[in-house]
Amino acid sequence: MPLFQRPYVWEKDEQWEPLWSDIAELADRVLTAPNDEKVAGHFLGTVVLEQAMSRTGSIARREIIDGQQRLTTLQVLLKAAEHALAEIGPKAAAGGNEEARKAAGVAARQLAILTINAAYADEEEKFKVWPTNDDRAAFVEVMNAASPDALAALTTRLADAYRFFLDAIRTWLGLGQNGAGRPAALAGALQKHLRLIVLDLDEADEPQAIFETLNAHGTPLLPADLIKNWLLWEASRQNIADMQALYQSYWRPFDADPDYWRTKVGTGHAARARVDTFLQNWLTRRVCDVISAKHLYDRFRHFAAPRQADGKPPVPCDLPALMADMHADGRRYREIETPRGKTRFETFLRRLAMMDIVVFHPVLLALMGRPGSNQTDRDAAAVALESYLVRRIICWEQTRGYATVMLDLLNAISGLDPAVPAAPTLIHRLANQSAEAYRWPDDEKFKRSWTNNKFYGGYRRSRVLMILQALEEHYQREGVKGEPIVAFDFSGLEIEHIMPQEWKRHWPLPEGEKARQEREDRLHKIGNLTLVSGKLNPTLSNAAWRYAEEGKKGKREALDDHSKLQLNARLVKKYRTAWTETSIDTRGEDLFEAARVIWPAPPASAPSA
Repeated sequence: MPLFQRPYVWEKDEQWEPLWSDIAELADRVLTAPNDEKVAGHFLGTVVLEQAMSRTGSIARREIIDGQQRLTTLQVLLKAAEHALAEIGPKAAAGGNEEARKAAGVAARQLAILTINAAYADEEEKFKVWPTNDDRAAFVEVMNAASPDALAALTTRLADAYRFFLDAIRTWLGLGQNGAGRPAALAGALQKHLRLIVLDLDEADEPQAIFETLNAHGTPLLPADLIKNWLLWEASRQNIADMQALYQSYWRPFDADPDYWRTKVGTGHAARARVDTFLQNWLTRRVCDVISAKHLYDRFRHFAAPRQADGKPPVPCDLPALMADMHADGRRYREIETPRGKTRFETFLRRLAMMDIVVFHPVLLALMGRPGSNQTDRDAAAVALESYLVRRIICWEQTRGYATVMLDLLNAISGLDPAVPAAPTLIHRLANQSAEAYRWPDDEKFKRSWTNNKFYGGYRRSRVLMILQALEEHYQREGVKGEPIVAFDFSGLEIEHIMPQEWKRHWPLPEGEKARQEREDRLHKIGNLTLVSGKLNPTLSNAAWRYAEEGKKGKREALDDHSKLQLNARLVKKYRTAWTETSIDTRGEDLFEAARVIWPAPPASAPSA
């Protein structure tokens, strides 16, 4: 490391955990891959090196201009893996598992040669990586340690990194219960399937200027950047005449609006630049397979690789058609994220965003890109998919397997004639899911959950807001006999308990613990929830439904005077004199009748949920 490099600063949450998560996933793929199947590697980014002077007979040297944190961390990880593998041998031998003992020993030795040079003249040449002055003592202590016990008392950041990776690797290896497969898979992943792009500078380059350029803004290359570079390189290789026009027509829109496309979406370690998330969805649609964000570039390269058939020379991809397809789906993706119209399909897109369910975006891209899927077809598909998702949310069904459902729909749509509608096929597939865990709940199950489950505090707040807004929109349409409703801004509305959570002062309760429990059970059910404006909410907060004193307004009067929502107009009209536990139950059933119209049941021919 040159002197200008900063000390080692990586830490657990931001770097070690994500790195290990990637490597563990890579090792899992190596472990489960058939012998004749290639394993997609994991890309670790770009490092910049500069040739350094070496004495005759000594090991060739390069200075690390960019990438020192990654390279240092990888050396510590390799040492931790070597020690974790060495621990398996005695345990396997004690259990009589000679195959596992041998496999762990071989794997440990394979990794040991990745940290120590085979022939070195002095101590400075011993290690593959030689850190900055400030970190050398701590690095040497870790890399020279004979076992984990030798580092138990050390408190340096490098020792902390070593212990983190040691514990993580022990856990991963332990899943195999001293079997032979996991040691070999881990060693194989670390030796053969980690990828780096290495930029080797020559004498004409100024390393400090390059380092400053690379790090000035802290913006590493995205998978989208790699894909863009590959596309333009391929255009050059194919001798496409007007590369500039190709770029301007199809890729420049992604570059021209960085505030949208390069903004991170998602949370935590799953956060990705929006352009990468889009490309992940686009490629999932095209290959009908789940594309991991971590392997986006590798999967794209495989998808765009020249195709060979019947012994003929490989045919390169139709690059203009490929880029045009990406460009068209990019426009559709923006429509999915920012719908502006009033169609049923666009209403579904807004509700889908409030549900925070993104796994079905490849299906929506496929639907929007079909000549046979006109507005009527898209609207019908939207009603079905929204009903499927909302009913499953209300019934507290699992969401983990939605990628499987998404691929089933994607394959079904891709197999259709592009000129025919897709909604009938989509509805049939949703209504006939073979796995019980993915069924579309029928009216009986939907009503049971709707009337009995706790909504407030039982579901995400955004989803409860979406459901109440959908009920309001339904009542507004119903009130004008199907005419389009005037655009209404729901953003300022809040969820309000009709019978307040702090009910003790103004809401008398019959004597007995049973009555109290019955009230508490109903407070958070859908029948006791409505929407109000932020300005109205303080007035409503804990007021009685009706006050005995003449001229003093209660919650009913405040709703009647100030709220223009149909939800509240119907509420005050039907329950003029009192609001009780029975009222909550009755209104919940009334709301269900609207809900089952908004989110219709699966077709009668489908298996019962």
